[in-house]
Amino acid sequence: MASHRHSGPSSYKVGTMAEKFDCHYCRDPLQGKKYVQKDGHHCCLKCFDKFCANTCVECRKPIGADSKEVHYKNRFWHDTCFRCAKCLHPLANETFVAKDNKILCNKCTTREDSPRCKGCFKAIVAGDQNVEYKGTVWHKDCFTCSNCKQVIGTGSFFPKGEDFYCVTCHETKFAKHCVKCNKGLVKAPVWWPMKDNPGTTTASTAKNAP
Repeated sequence: MASHRHSGPSSYKVGTMAEKFDCHYCRDPLQGKKYVQKDGHHCCLKCFDKFCANTCVECRKPIGADSKEVHYKNRFWHDTCFRCAKCLHPLANETFVAKDNKILCNKCTTREDSPRCKGCFKAIVAGDQNVEYKGTVWHKDCFTCSNCKQVIGTGSFFPKGEDFYCVTCHETKFAKHCVKCNKGLVKAPVWWPMKDNPGTTTASTAKNAP
């Protein structure tokens, strides 16, 4: 679910002191200097960073009065540190998703939730052509013959254990041959009946050819 962060600072005020005030912490005079007012107290910028500033959860450094702050559910970041945990894309001005204590952009969230290709182990996202066989999915171009490495894609094939063979390689390696004509005596291969899925071309669970 996409979320929004809040930009700060909003709990304190920064300005240049025109009156006679001393820093609440170090007691240095503030007149004519830049200061921060927080919780009713006036302090110099150095003391603000030391005693009052929130700590960025990314870089672990204080978020100074001159910095832009982003906060979400009692966690704080410099605006430049608020990035996707996967691709590091800046998110200070964009929607994001908080998942497992990580901040992710919408694109990486989609990839996190997508099934993984058995061949390349990368995510299969909407728009990718893919095939499925007995609950396992591949990108179409990753579903290849275990022998010749040619793409099977949505073509016919023979499963053998954990391997898959195109019709030609299966006939060459495994098929019995007729003693008269020497042609392979093969069973019907598995084939892919295609079906449409919005944004994706997929194959349904393979069936034996009639």
